[in-house]
Amino acid sequence: MMPRPCPARSRVLLVDGSVPVRQRIRSMIEEAGAAEVVGEVDSAAAAIAFFHTHAPDAVVLDLHLAEGDGLNVLRAIKHTRPACLVIVLTNFTDPEFQRACWRQGADYFLHKTLEFERVPSVLAALNRAPSPSRDKPTAQPGNALRRPLVPAGSKI
Repeated sequence: MMPRPCPARSRVLLVDGSVPVRQRIRSMIEEAGAAEVVGEVDSAAAAIAFFHTHAPDAVVLDLHLAEGDGLNVLRAIKHTRPACLVIVLTNFTDPEFQRACWRQGADYFLHKTLEFERVPSVLAALNRAPSPSRDKPTAQPGNALRRPLVPAGSKI
């Protein structure tokens, strides 16, 4: 199947310690025409270096990396460029990990086993967003790309 063309596609970096996972994510993104994958890395240091050099619009980030910690990568990305969309895609389901990611500015927290297939649609939504929204911090109220921190009616 040929990737569908997508005008003004977002540039995305894949950060995961598993080559097969990165390959599968890349394949899904390309088949959907959701974004242009501009890089794949497996460590925290490589992710931060790539981010600073290539300034992707979005990052798909696992918390468990070959070397380093995905939470530190998230912190560095949001400190440098808050408007960069960060999708945390991980098997860590502990609510403390999720809260830590929200505190560091994650835009989405997806469970790798249950929500893996959502990545292309999240990236496609970024392409449909008006470009000025990419220059605003993700924590601003009303940002359509930000997933609610907790389900409606839940208490922390």
